[in-house]
Amino acid sequence: MEIKLLNKTHNRKSFECEEKSLTDYLHKQVSQDIKKKLAICFVATGSNDDVIGYYTLTSESLGREQIPEKFLKKVPKNYNAPVILLGRLARDISSKKTGLGEYLLMDALFRAYDLSEKSIGAMAVVVDPINEYAENFYRKYGFELLPDSGKMFLPMNTIKQLI
Repeated sequence: MEIKLLNKTHNRKSFECEEKSLTDYLHKQVSQDIKKKLAICFVATGSNDDVIGYYTLTSESLGREQIPEKFLKKVPKNYNAPVILLGRLARDISSKKTGLGEYLLMDALFRAYDLSEKSIGAMAVVVDPINEYAENFYRKYGFELLPDSGKMFLPMNTIKQLI
């Protein structure tokens, strides 16, 4: 399976996941976010270029107060930590229990790591789980909760070990 940047040839209309806000985002908002350079979207497609899964990446920074204590020494004082936000990740209901969610996550982590090595500084990937199920999903891959935010953090060094 190949994961590509979302483009106009991809059919988003039939996409549906369990989380309505993630379905609505792909149907109604993602094109605007791409146009405004707020996010970039990668998709997995099935037959007829139907989108069966997607994720978005965005640059972000975390204040020192949000970074887990054991990583603070890597961030200079009065400095925000550059990270890559995995803003949304979803797969179509028809792909449930196929491993597509994990495949999308691994692709996102690989792209983020590759960017951090070649193009842009980033010390971690951050996610903002939409519910407890998503939080448990990310926890399986080593993400840890950030203090007082509900977001989760995975350092690039951990990602390097995953890939």
